[in-house]
Formats: sequence, structure tokens, C-alpha cells
Amino acid sequence: MFEVKQFLEFVPENQDMDLERIQRLQNKMQNRKANICSERALFYTESFRKTEGEDYILRKAKAFAHTLKNMTIYIEEDSLIFGNQASGNFAAPIFPEYSFDWVINELDEFDKRSGDVFYIREQVKDDLRSIKDYWIGNTHADEVKRTTPERIVTSEKQGVLHRGGISNSGDGHIVPNHELIFEKGFRGLINETKDKLKDCKESKSKLFYESAIITLEGALAFIKRYGKLAQEMASKNENPKRRQELLHISKMCETLLEKRVQSFYEGCQVCYLVHMLQMIESNGHSFCYGRFDQYMYPLYKNDIEKGIITKEKALEITTHMFLMNSSNNKIRSYGHTKFSQGYPLYSNLMIGGKKPNGEDGTNELSYLCIEAMNLTSMAEPNFSMRYNQDTPDDLLRLAAKLIRTGCGMPSMFNDDVAVKGLEDLGIPREDALDYCAIGCVETGVPGKYGHRATGMTYVNWGKLVELVLNNGVDPDSGIQMISINGKEGREIEYKNYEELWNAWEKILKYYSDLAVECDAICDRSLIKYDVSPFASCFIDNCMELGRTIKDGGCKYDVISQSNIGPSVVGNSFAAVKKLVFEDKVVSYKELMEAVNANWQGEEAQKILRLARKVPKFGNDEDYVDEIVKDVFDSYLTLLPSYRTERTGQGPEVSCYTMSTSNITSYVPNGLDVGATPDGRVARTPLNEGCSPTQGTDRNGPTAVINSVSKLPNAKVAAGQLLNMRFSPGTLQGDENLEKFIGFLKASRIKGIYHNQFNIVDTETLLDAKKHPENYTDLIVRVAGYCAQFVSLMPEAQDAIIARTQNGW
Repeated sequence: MFEVKQFLEFVPENQDMDLERIQRLQNKMQNRKANICSERALFYTESFRKTEGEDYILRKAKAFAHTLKNMTIYIEEDSLIFGNQASGNFAAPIFPEYSFDWVINELDEFDKRSGDVFYIREQVKDDLRSIKDYWIGNTHADEVKRTTPERIVTSEKQGVLHRGGISNSGDGHIVPNHELIFEKGFRGLINETKDKLKDCKESKSKLFYESAIITLEGALAFIKRYGKLAQEMASKNENPKRRQELLHISKMCETLLEKRVQSFYEGCQVCYLVHMLQMIESNGHSFCYGRFDQYMYPLYKNDIEKGIITKEKALEITTHMFLMNSSNNKIRSYGHTKFSQGYPLYSNLMIGGKKPNGEDGTNELSYLCIEAMNLTSMAEPNFSMRYNQDTPDDLLRLAAKLIRTGCGMPSMFNDDVAVKGLEDLGIPREDALDYCAIGCVETGVPGKYGHRATGMTYVNWGKLVELVLNNGVDPDSGIQMISINGKEGREIEYKNYEELWNAWEKILKYYSDLAVECDAICDRSLIKYDVSPFASCFIDNCMELGRTIKDGGCKYDVISQSNIGPSVVGNSFAAVKKLVFEDKVVSYKELMEAVNANWQGEEAQKILRLARKVPKFGNDEDYVDEIVKDVFDSYLTLLPSYRTERTGQGPEVSCYTMSTSNITSYVPNGLDVGATPDGRVARTPLNEGCSPTQGTDRNGPTAVINSVSKLPNAKVAAGQLLNMRFSPGTLQGDENLEKFIGFLKASRIKGIYHNQFNIVDTETLLDAKKHPENYTDLIVRVAGYCAQFVSLMPEAQDAIIARTQNGW
């Protein structure tokens, strides 16, 4: 007996939807087991061995096509949508050209992890060991290691910088131009590329065009393999309805992307295939769907008006497409997994918001997508919604009902703030109005943005506080890379707050400069190793310029780093300012002795009680809120002097901006930081995004958004993350739901860039940690993404539990 999910509002008018089948597919995805697939690694190795001496972009293109020709394919028995990234459900491919040392070193540890466990067969281990000698020393990670200076290596040992994905995997973080794909298909793009190749005289561009053709032809052949498979499955299937569905898939594959997309069903299938193919080409993450309800609506409207499809069938197809996202996976090294927990792919799909002409774009598909996400009840896709003063109340109410279910979605984006941020970077208003989320809360223009709206080098601002307080000396390692007062050693006593602030600005610039240098080192290597001719076909202006995304082909090249812990910084400086320099209740030396003792001892405990009484960010107290704003401004001031590797090399806009999207990095970064003057205990998490430090916001949800509203939110143009937790009872009943909708509207008016919610009580989370087998369906907002709570490491679970539980 299947437990059929209830609709939020939508009631089927006929039998076009098979809800029990949706439930079966959802149950399969919910109970799947992560495992490792060696096929891509073996096929890429086989192809690379045959293409020695050829240009790297051609080798990558040929390996991509070779893999698509030979890899295992399957069609899920209950799914209307086909396409698999690896040989089995929730299997993670291996990408040896990016990094391979850690794969070999961790082969026997994948199934012993405390979070993000991966099961692996002995045959797969043997497969991977068999190609070790070919790749070791010849990967992106090896190139980064060879070209990284000692000062950056040392800063990583300190726990200040962390490179994570950009040093050992691909970039991802892009949204293809779906309208272009729908209109021209792969065949149309191939024909246009062949025309460009005839007239091309520049060797680099010729290689790009040749490689693009190889990948697109390989993708078309891949699709036709599914057509043959569907035909074979249909001949053996005894269920008449399923047999007809398989025959339809087989027929669809004969022409799919050989010409323009013909129907809503084809559109959904193409969206998923392009998404999945990008993930076979590169092991970056955050390959996103963009504004699904906008570019899919013409197909939907046409099919509805002609009677080709019903609203119910459109909802069923959309739900199947959403569910198939949970069949994909990515494995990261264990060191990087700590920063990115819960098997995330960050496949953001966005609805709502204004159109490029300034009108609100809400349509019937906006509502259906919310209903589809309710039926999906999984962490992927990462579902987001834009809203503005013209967003219909009934769409906002439906979104609130989905949030009330506790699935953590949609996350809510404020059009006014996000659009202004992009315009201030020099992006034309028409394109800025068409923004979407790319990954967690990063924002950019679909089909026009390059890689990495955020997620370059991670910078631990909590560690910077520790270094400032100790004259640039790391208390753990004794390393001193920068001196605040020109003298060696930790001894320092600031005479006033201005001296302390000047020290912060000095050390922030030193390590931010290092982080930009680190970005450039990884970028230069990724130009070669993450060359992506397939994905570049769908990003303006790659075809016109004859360049890949990473080599300057994209129209807009806006990147940012991940800076962790601004609230901890502000709270700590507020404590020093008030206790030492204003109230003079303790000396700087006494405060530092208590901090360095991790608040242990009778005298330290007295000072701790004083420190915890100092105002904390998130309680609408100007004293500390203004300091946190100063922290943001101190970094924003540095950005105009930084350049990307593509500045002046093709993109129309190329610059750095700021983001507070830092996934779960606030947990492991906290492990590198001792106690801080705000009363935080050593080795505990820093704050997440621009959210208050866990448990320090005590004046209710309105006070939180009042504090955040004082920050330069529009200048954080790559995404400002705010995460809040409410008790389930807070949203129960119509009256409470209306209060929550009012809260969302107030957030928009106050200029909050983004807000997302966990609707789960502390007791449930504690029980889920104790009895994980009973909570496989518990989805939580981890950071800018969702995950199964039971898949997280204990430290990440504790950080979620520690968030303030809000109510009215």
C-alpha cells in the first residue's frame, strides 16, 4: 500500500496522474544507497591513451563522446524521464583528469565515513587501481600543487584558506541557454558550428569548434541509444500503459534535439538530459535549470491550448523530472566533503520573479512547479522562488504551504535587491531582471554567466579574528605570516578600538590578496583541465568568440570567494570595544587570557558572562549591527582592485563581487578557530552566511531581519544567505500561515536579499540523530541547499540543532 502525498491546493480533475507510481519512484530515490561507478574513468582513460599528442580540448571531447557511446544506460521502470549519469541509481562517476590521488588513498575508506558514505565493490576498486599509473601526476590537482607558492600552502595549514573544489574538481556553476537549445536543437547548433569552422582562421577557435561538434554528435548518438533501449523494453513489458510509454520514448528519441523541441514533455526531457550530460563532461557541481517556469511556459501553453496535454499530465511529467535529479551523485575527497555535506549537487531550479521587460512573470507553471516539489519531497532539485511587490498573493501562499511541510524549499529571493546588485556590476537591466539562482544562493544571468558566481577560495574570517588578536600569530601552529605591530610574536595590546580595526583591515587585505592569487592559480589550470566544449555551446558568447567558458567565452564573468563568519567577527569586535575600551570592565590582557584559556577557570567564567551580555548580531541592536556592516564594507572596499583571469580577454563584464554562500564550511572552519571574544567556545561552528551565530538571536524573527537589513545586501551581488528555523506550530493553521506570509513581505520591503527556512523542532532533530533509521524522509536546509538530515556528519547535525527555533 503506497502512501500517496497530499496536494497543497491542486486537485486532479481526471486520471492523467499515476500518484502511486510517483510514490514508488520517490520511495526508491529516498532509500537509495550512494555507490561508486568506474565506467567513466575507464572510458576516459581508454580514449586518452589513444589521443596522446593531440590538443587537450580535442582529447576531452573525444573521451566524452567515447564514454557516451559505451557507458551503461538504463531507464527507470517507473519514470517518464530517461538519462543516467553513471551505471546505477545514485552512483558517483570518477573523474580522473581532475584529481586521482585522493581516490586511490580513500578507496577502502569510502564506506567508513561518518557522513556521505559511499559503498564500493571490490571490482570497482580494482578498476580504479588499474588506471592509477596513467593519471597520477597528470591531473588538474597535480598542476595546482606544482604551481602553488609556499605562502598559500602555509595559509592553508593555518586554517585561513581552503581551496576545496577549485583545486581538485571542475567548476560547474552555470545555467545553459535553454531557449537556444529548444529553438535549434543539437543538430542546428552543429550546423552553425560547421559554418563557423569553415571561415575560422584562428587555431584555438578551430579546436573549440571541432570539439563542440564532436560532443554534440556524441550526445545525439547517446540519445538514440535510449530509443533502442526503450524499444527493447517495450517488447518485453506486459503492462499496456507502460509499453505505450516506452514506445513513445523510443519514437521521441528518433528526432529529439535533431530539430527544435516540439512539446512540453520533450522540453522536460531535454532540460534533464542537458543537465545530466554536463555532469558527465565535468565533475563541477551547481549545473542549474534557471527559470524553469519562464522558458517552459510557451511549450506548456501551446500543448494545453491544443489539447495535447492536460494540467495533470504536465504536473506528473514535471514531478518525474524533479525526482530523476536524485538519481545523480558526486563524490568528493573526505577533506572537501566536510565543507559540502549531504551528497549535494546544488541543481537549482527557480520560479517566479519579473521578466526582462519588468513585468511579473508568474504563470500557471509557477504553481505546478510548487506542487511538483511537494510531491518530490527530495533535496534535489534545489528549489527557489523569486518574488516582488507584484507577485500574486496566492503564489506566495502556495510557496508558504510548501515551506510549512518542512522540506526546506523554496528559498526566497528578493527581486529588488538581487537586480540592483547585478546592475551595479555593469550588467544591463534587461539581463539583470532575468537573473536566477546558480547553486545555493548565488545569482547570475542564465545562458550568459560563466563559472563560479561563488565558491572560489574559502577564507576563514573567524581565524582572521584569532590572528588579529594575536598579532598575526596562529596560536595552534605558531606560524606568523603577517605582523600587526611590526614585531614578531603574540604580545600585543591595542590602545583603542581604532587600532584594533586598523589591524583587521590590514590582515583582511593580506589574506584576501592571497585568496585572489589562489583563485588565479586554480583558474589557469582549469582553463586546460576543465575545458568544456559541450557546456560552452549553450553560453553566450562562446560560439561567437570561439572560446570555452573558462577561456573567456562567456558574456559575463563574475566570481566571488566564500568568506566565513562575518557575524562572529562583528560580535567579537563589539565585545572588545565595549568591555575593554568603553566600559573598561576588563583589560585587553585579561580578556585575551580568558579567551586563550577557552573560558576555563573562575576568572575566565566571569569574563565569559560579561562577553555574552554584549549585544549580538540578529537582535536589532545598532551597536553590534553597525560593526557587522563595517566588516562587510571592509571587504567590499577591496574588490575593485581585484581582476579575474578573463578580465579584458572576452567577457563584457569581468569582476569580483561578494557572497556569503558558504555551504557547510562554517562547521569545519570553526574547528580551526579557538575561542573568540564574543563568548564562542573553541572549535565550535562559525556563523552561516549572514545569519546570526547559532543561538545568539533571542529577540524573534523580526529582529533578525531588522539586523540583516542594515547590511549592504545589494552589494553582495553573488548571493547573501540567511537561514532561519521555525517550530512547526508557528506555521500551523490559516492565521499563522498568514503571519508567515506577512513576514516574507516584510523581508522584501526591508531589503533582505534571500531567506530560507527549516520548519522542524529541536526534539525531532535530536530523535533523528539518535534513531536515523526512522527519519530517512527528513529533509533539512543545511546551508543554501537541502539534504537528508541522516546523511550529515554529526557536527553538521549539531550545527542545525543549535540554530534558534523561532516563533511568533
